Amino acid sequence: MDARTAAALDAAKARLAEDHLTDPNVVGVAKGFRTRGGELTDEPVVIALVRKKRRAALVSRSRLLPATIGGHGVDVVETGEFRFSGATKAAAPSPIAERFRPPLQGAGLGSLADGTLGTLGCLVRDRTDGSICVLSANHVLANFGATAPGTAILQPAPLDGGADAGNTIARFKRSIPLVKGVANSADAAIAQLEPGIGVSSTVARNLMAPISPTHRAIGLAFLASVHGGTFMAKIDTVLAQLDVELLTADSTTQVVEGSRIEKVGRSSGYTSSVVLDTTASVFVDGYHFTDLIYAQRFSLVGDSGAVVCEGGNGKTYTPMPAIACRMLGAAGSLYDLPLANDNGYVDQARDEFFGQSVVGNLVVQLVYRNLDVAVNRLEAATVSPEEKAEARRYYDKYRALVIGLLGDPGSTVQLTQENVDDVRAVFAGLSPELVTLPEKQGLWVIFDDVIAPSVGRTRAQLLDYMNDLAVYQRVVNALRQIPGLEVDETFGFSSR
Repeated sequence: MDARTAAALDAAKARLAEDHLTDPNVVGVAKGFRTRGGELTDEPVVIALVRKKRRAALVSRSRLLPATIGGHGVDVVETGEFRFSGATKAAAPSPIAERFRPPLQGAGLGSLADGTLGTLGCLVRDRTDGSICVLSANHVLANFGATAPGTAILQPAPLDGGADAGNTIARFKRSIPLVKGVANSADAAIAQLEPGIGVSSTVARNLMAPISPTHRAIGLAFLASVHGGTFMAKIDTVLAQLDVELLTADSTTQVVEGSRIEKVGRSSGYTSSVVLDTTASVFVDGYHFTDLIYAQRFSLVGDSGAVVCEGGNGKTYTPMPAIACRMLGAAGSLYDLPLANDNGYVDQARDEFFGQSVVGNLVVQLVYRNLDVAVNRLEAATVSPEEKAEARRYYDKYRALVIGLLGDPGSTVQLTQENVDDVRAVFAGLSPELVTLPEKQGLWVIFDDVIAPSVGRTRAQLLDYMNDLAVYQRVVNALRQIPGLEVDETFGFSSR
């Protein structure tokens, strides 16, 4: 990417951030190259990082991201939530959880007092006193500044079975402060090695070459999404603000877009990706970070603190898990049901059943357009033990049936009156905390016009009925009468 194009993309990226970073679904903006069919192209674009990527027809017009901005394309990339690994009590299964002596780059570590979890970035020399220190993320070694100097840092981490003072390798020394309400440029800290702890530049399991003038460090990873999207602080920024240096001279460099990078981290082991941006911005947990490096599918929760170097093939990625639906998670918590485990089936129902009819698409769009309201209500609501028991009864009764029907588009199973009566009971039981009176009246229209007439119909017959435009129009007219409900009247999905 030439300097002129990069500057133009930076300007367009700033406009996108100003217009859309307040959207709760937009977690960050970056610049880089468009990804198409899973492969990186050579088309320079502005990248919008979103928790969940929706088809354009499922997004309200006020929140719809532009296809272009400033004359450049916008590539919408689904990343899921970005998370600090040190603040969580769970992380991805670790391939590098064992004890290393001397402690090695890429190994897991954490604070004894705070129970944090992250990755040993590398060893550095403190310029103020010449001592050898461990480099990692602030939220791993310092728990966002809450940790007192001298706190024991363990390897392996407490969550990896190292919760014993005998596993102490270092003592927290100082960190780059993290401040809410201002722009931060790094999340990093150091802990001074304990006397008698050996020093080695080797990388855990020899998964990567050590840092050197021919294998230079470029950044420190500290934020990861469930899909592996990774933000990194620039290594020179980290070293300067902490007043430390690498043990080998001339071993850092400034990376450019398109560079291949590699790292070894506690949770994802060895990975290699491509730099998409060197001036990215992100908001997470109230903190604003700017001037960051961004790459896709590069690290996971628990990799925070890993030092990133030039090199690799650019395509040894983290695995790609599914992103859980927020509504399923909230409903599952409310009713004590494992609904989050059914996210894949819900997506299948959306795409392979509801997405095949005009009425079904209307229902899907209705859910997505009003998702924030629904999730907020679910999170604020309370239900009785009897309501939870009834929800469990319906879940156990219908889960296998629905999964079987989804897996067989040619199914000849007919819906029964008992099935319809159960839906009626569920609709009737929805509390005012979850559904307002006008909304419930709209649900009854859907019940009368779509569900009640489904008795005796097979899957194919029901889809034919749900493609009847007269039925569709009756449902639309009823929904449009509900105050505050955002209704989309597009017949089908659309996409860029």
